[in-house]
Amino acid sequence: MKKDTSLESRGASTGQTPPAPEVEKLGKVEVSPEAIASIASEAVLDKSYGVVGLAARRLHNGRATMLRPEQYREGIQIRFEGEEIILDLFVIIEYGLKVSEVAHNIMSNVKFEVERHLGRPVAEVNVNVQGLRQTADQETGNSRRNRRDNKGETREG
Repeated sequence: MKKDTSLESRGASTGQTPPAPEVEKLGKVEVSPEAIASIASEAVLDKSYGVVGLAARRLHNGRATMLRPEQYREGIQIRFEGEEIILDLFVIIEYGLKVSEVAHNIMSNVKFEVERHLGRPVAEVNVNVQGLRQTADQETGNSRRNRRDNKGETREG
């Protein structure tokens, strides 16, 4: 007896949605922590407002160390709890911005991007602010406003 696989036999004539075909188990997909760190670092650095850079996990002589692009993995710690992902990020943010606003922005951007790319839930995104830095624009703006002349008087410039 021939198996009927036409749309009509699957419910098309009655207006019902045909059942989804059974998913075949072909194997499993594993994503390396380095790949997840790559996604997270892009979300932090390219999509999050107020971030100066990723930082080393430990302070060096009491100061945050900004990481070079090839070291970004060191500023992101990834853990797994079952199917859920937990990320710890170590960042340096721009001085003068509200730290909690920048941190919440980082959290939502990283969670969205990792879940979008991997299709797996992110349980936590923990943001550790290692330091605050002024950008070059802020430094030049402040130095022009508060220059001191040779007599020690402040003048606007």
